Amino acid sequence: MKTTFTLALSLIAPLALFSQLTDISSKLVDNKGNLNAYIHEPIQKSIRKRPLVLVLHGCNQDAAEISSGSGWNQLADSLGFYVLYPEQKGANNMFKCFNWFLKDDQEKDKGEIASIHEMVTYAVSHYSIDTSKIFIYGASAGAAMSVNYMACYPGSIKSGAILAGTAYKQVDTPMKSFSEMKKPTVFNDTILRQRLYSQDSLYTGEFPQLIVIHGTDDKVVNYGNGEVLIKQWKTVFKIASETMKQVVAGANTPTIMRTDYKDAKGRSVIILYKANKWGHYLMIDPGPGPKQGGEVSKHALDGDFFSTYQIARDWNLAK
Repeated sequence: MKTTFTLALSLIAPLALFSQLTDISSKLVDNKGNLNAYIHEPIQKSIRKRPLVLVLHGCNQDAAEISSGSGWNQLADSLGFYVLYPEQKGANNMFKCFNWFLKDDQEKDKGEIASIHEMVTYAVSHYSIDTSKIFIYGASAGAAMSVNYMACYPGSIKSGAILAGTAYKQVDTPMKSFSEMKKPTVFNDTILRQRLYSQDSLYTGEFPQLIVIHGTDDKVVNYGNGEVLIKQWKTVFKIASETMKQVVAGANTPTIMRTDYKDAKGRSVIILYKANKWGHYLMIDPGPGPKQGGEVSKHALDGDFFSTYQIARDWNLAK
């Protein structure tokens, strides 16, 4: 009896989880990149406009898995914001990776970038979303694609959280992606800045603020990629000061050093979380506490530190 109940629960649970996501793929008219799209609406009802968080999954993942592993839906319900999930199709990439390394998917209004932007446009026009509070979060390939999106539409994103990602236009072919992920080329500031402005050389607005979370023992995307990304983003912000401190978390949390790169106004425009001896996984802290969340999977491990919640705090979504 117990075995039967457990089996039934294992079949129902994924369905219940996925039911939290509304499929809006058919609402996309152009969808140049041929992606799926899902949105999660917060349980809390309100007449005021809410923030929106875009969440991009990694390779061999989908919207359902990253929503459960990262715990974003859980936070959205408790804190009151929308979550939008672009999803790759196997027809585009056999490993379901976003094609962040292809030239056509790095350009404004083209390919997968155009599809993601169309999703955002649809969400803003059909849901009560505060356009001044749109954020993007990506893991691995989704992190690299998030960087692409921030570079192509800088004025539409307030801040981005990049977990094990790369700099914008670090590569433009699949073969280059393998070598650069293992050992990134450290380009000079002029080249890095030119790449960020390559979509609009006359852009005078501010670029999105940046949060980077990267493990020093990442065997898939070398930690150096996070440093090159920060080097690139520092070219568009005037950094006035840098402060470093150790993050106080759980007893089993690896040593995490946080570096804040602040502008003249004292804003932490770039934040780096350097996780010592941490690999290519989301760091979560499953549990019922207000600062706990996420589910252990092949892409997420219990590090006694709910990184998703920390990002929400840095974005002022959580107090």
